[in-house]
Amino acid sequence: MLDMRWTQLRQILVGAGWVWRDDTLYAPNETMWFTQASDRPDMAHFRDRMSEAAVSTAAFTEVDIDQHALHEDLVSLVAALDAVLDGN
Repeated sequence: MLDMRWTQLRQILVGAGWVWRDDTLYAPNETMWFTQASDRPDMAHFRDRMSEAAVSTAAFTEVDIDQHALHEDLVSLVAALDAVLDGN
């Protein structure tokens, strides 16, 4: 059975400018994309990994336009995951 949090995550991200196409979510700056890989995704683990990536890219946003775009996409993903995990 499909985890309802996946549907909520997809709705939040699409509302934040992500694009849902061919069962795949694409970030607004097109720096990443992903699909649902499991009926029971570990969203907390996914959020933790994406949070670490956002922190890592933050140091380079001023010097590299691509890192800036990636950082923006990661931040929006982490915010959406936080909302889903917090039940908002």
